[in-house]
This record gives sequence, C-alpha cells and structure tokens, in this order.
Amino acid sequence: MARVVKILQTLKRHKKKTIFFSAVLAGGLHYASEKYEENAMMRRLCEEAMSYGEASRPLGEADRHITVLLNPAARDGKSKAVFDKYCAPLLHLAGIKVAVVRTEHEGQARDLMGLMEKTSAVVVAGGDGTLAEVLTGLLRRSDHREAARRFPLGILPLGQTNSAASAVWGFRGRPKPRDLAEATMAVVRDLKRPMDVMEITPEKAAGQEEAPQPVFAASEVVWGALRDAAGRKDQYWYWPGVKKYMTYVFSSYKDLAWDCSAEVEYTLPCSGCSRCRAKNQTDARTPEAGTPQPARRWWMNYLPRAALGTAQKKEPESTEPDYSLITNASCGELHHLTLGKVCEVVVGTQNTPQTTTIPSYALALNTGMENIGAIDFIKEGWRREWSGVRGYVEEKLVGEVSITPTASTTNDKGEERELSIDSEGFEVRPMTIRPRPSAVTIFAPPLSQAAA
Repeated sequence: MARVVKILQTLKRHKKKTIFFSAVLAGGLHYASEKYEENAMMRRLCEEAMSYGEASRPLGEADRHITVLLNPAARDGKSKAVFDKYCAPLLHLAGIKVAVVRTEHEGQARDLMGLMEKTSAVVVAGGDGTLAEVLTGLLRRSDHREAARRFPLGILPLGQTNSAASAVWGFRGRPKPRDLAEATMAVVRDLKRPMDVMEITPEKAAGQEEAPQPVFAASEVVWGALRDAAGRKDQYWYWPGVKKYMTYVFSSYKDLAWDCSAEVEYTLPCSGCSRCRAKNQTDARTPEAGTPQPARRWWMNYLPRAALGTAQKKEPESTEPDYSLITNASCGELHHLTLGKVCEVVVGTQNTPQTTTIPSYALALNTGMENIGAIDFIKEGWRREWSGVRGYVEEKLVGEVSITPTASTTNDKGEERELSIDSEGFEVRPMTIRPRPSAVTIFAPPLSQAAA
C-alpha cells in the first residue's frame, strides 16, 4: 500500500510528465491493439485462401491466372509495399498465378487493356484514375462485350481517391488493411457482380479532323470551384493536419471555376424499352465475328457427357426481360435546363458514397449554389472534408445528358480550365454523358450482401 501511495504522490508532483507519458502509453496500446487485430485478420484470411489453393479442381479446368495492373505512384509511392503485404500473399496462397505489371506512364493501363489476352481476370491496384483508364481501354475494344465477360475486374483501393471502391465496400476515408484484404478475397472467392459505368463523349472541336473517342468512368464528372480548390491541397503542405481545410480559405479569393453556366439537355431515366435497349440486347446475344471458341481436345471424345459438361462450362443464360416487348413513350424525349452562374456541376453514377441508391440506368445531375460567396464557399468545403456530405442546390435523376458550357472555359492566364473525370483532369468542353448499366463485371459480393 505504501508503494501505491508513493507512486500517486510522484504522479501528483509531475503532472505534465504524467499527462505526456499517459498519452504516449495510450497511443502505444491502441497501436498494439490494431496490429494484433490486423495480424489475426490476416491469419484467418490466409488460412481461408490456403483452403482454396489446396482444393481439387474439376477435370479440364484451367489454372486461374490474373494480371495485376499496379500504379506504383499511388498512395505516395507505397502502393507496391502495401500490395505485397496485404494482397499478394492471399492470391498466392489461393494457388492463383499472378502477373504484376507496374504502369510507368499515364495511359499505359488503357493501352494494355486494349491488347489484353490470355488471362482469367484483371486486378486494378490503384485509385479512381487507374480504374477509369482500365475501363476506357476495355470498353473501347471492338470486342468489348465479349471482353467484358472474359476479363472480370478486381478493384484494390490503393489510390489517393477511391470513390468506386468505397461505394462497393462501404468504407469512408482512407481504406484500412481490412478493406484491402476483403477486396482481395473477393477475387479468391470468385464472387462476381455487374458494375455500371458511364460513357463520356466530348463534342468534336473546331478544326479537329476526327471525332474524339469516348472516355469511360465508374464514378463521376466534377466541374467547378470546389473541385479546383480540393486539387490545391498539396500546395499547403506547411499547414500539417489542417491543409485540407486551409485550401478553401486561401482559394476563396483565387481564380477558380466559379462560373459553370451551361445549357443542358437531358432525357428521363428509362429502365429499358424497345427504343433504348432492344438493339443492344440483340447485339449482346449475337456472337461477334472473330470471337474465339473454346478449343476441343481429342480426349474429350472419350469422356461421358457429365464430365464433358464439367470441362466445358456454358455461359449462364441471361435473365434480362425482352426489351423489344416493352414500350416507353417518354424514352428519348429531350428536356432543357439552363444553369446560371453556379459554382459546381456534378454528374455521377451509383458508384460513389453519395449516390449509391440511384438506379443503375440513371445518372445523378447535381448543381451547386449560384453566385456563391467566400463564407459559404469555405463552409461547404469544410463540411465536405469533415463529414463527407456534399450540399447541392438541385439534384436531378437523368438518363442521357448533354452539357454545353456557356461561360468562358479559360482562366485569367488564357489556359484551358479543367474538370475531373474520376479524379483525372480533362479540358472543359461540350460533352454527352450516358449511363452504361452492367457494362463490366467486378469481383465483389452481391449488392444485398455488400450492404449488409
């Protein structure tokens, strides 16, 4: 008892030291607890992955082989180390052959997807920008319908922005090791579901000989002052811990895209009818010319039908309704909207944390405040950084939408202003955006299970 009293008296005499070392001890205990839970989680998932690797496969089934497109610049250059720690062990233990391709320049992932062959799946190890490149390369292919079925996509959230992955897996902010491991285990477990994307087609510019090719994205198109301010965060590195807030203070009086005036034409969302979906459905059911058929081995002639059926898996029949029998009189009907001096225009799919509840065949058209002042601008920026909730003046569900800027698209220096397509910068130009429901297949649990 005397020793306890002595310790308490010592703590009373040195209050500042006591507070400091108590905080250090609490932080150390918290870190140790997190590491213990992380190691237990990885041990459990490694044992599960090993069970897949040791399981026997049906006769004639080929080994699983995946190609990982890794952006080495993601996560401040630490993406390779994080992948090797949390993702690669699970893939190898599952008996999956893994080929890692590190992208070296912008657009390389898109070009690789245009040539991709001889792989069972493609895993995107990066952020929204890398995923958008992969989607664009995949869906620009002449055999994109068949290729989208042959190459399901895994999404490992290793980038600076991971909007699509956060919508799929339900995390907020920076992904934790558990999120990375669960995204990897979806590939190991071979859990698949379709994912919607959007197609962005810029209008042909004056003097341009060829029409520009479309760009495909999973999440959103963002144009405006708040987007420009968020892109300046790294300039305020000398405000550690609060730079994401100070960027809106210092940007409130700078030359940003304050005026996003535009003429907008849009159609109402249509879940599918004879006007908009019937032709695509017919094309999807018809094999494209030059589509390779599975090779038939000589020994298959001596197998019973049951075994042969196991060796050659057939594609599951489509459960989609026959859209040629559905009539929607309002499908394709154009509506007009004039946007004044708004500070922001956002078009998004359901693959963002803010728009997960919109239908797969629709897009969310959201607009910000008109003639926004500095105080309201700072408040809105701070609210987004603090809670992740965005405030819009008008939110509208649309089908296909065309946006034609009417204000100047150059800054004070005469340089072209930019908008973001899945966090990648593009020049502000007239464009048409339309939803592409179930355009690709991703490794993820079904929507009901993911939500649970």
